[in-house]
Amino acid sequence: MFLIDYTSILEGVNGVDKAEVSLENKNAVVEFDPAQTNPAALIEAVEDGGFDAAL
Repeated sequence: MFLIDYTSILEGVNGVDKAEVSLENKNAVVEFDPAQTNPAALIEAVEDGGFDAAL
């Protein structure tokens, strides 16, 4: 798995402006428009991409 995979998945969600993923820290910081998406949709997108995700 690659860092670009996680970043691409998150940035592919409508409403996401920026995603920074750290595999070392096992986290992501995502800037998004709450009028267009929400944390549950981000988790679903990551899981649909074949990865685990949680808040």
